[in-house]
Amino acid sequence: MSWESENEYHGETPPCPRCGMPLTKRYVFSEMYCENCRYGLDDDCDDDSEAISVWDAAEIWASNGKDEDYTFGYSEDELEDALR
Repeated sequence: MSWESENEYHGETPPCPRCGMPLTKRYVFSEMYCENCRYGLDDDCDDDSEAISVWDAAEIWASNGKDEDYTFGYSEDELEDALR
């Protein structure tokens, strides 16, 4: 048995949150993605619709003691400004 066929995913997948088509999952250890609208593919992440807002990020950051692990890509100055 080949490595690919041994690790191939055979279960059901949920619909894509963007277009409603079934998501694809190639291997048991891989993430799901949409072949139709390319949702879930890191190479085409030009869509910021799922990015966390600076205000939400600031609240999470502050509630976690202003830990740098919770900046979500924003600078500390941006987060401080959003808290004001």
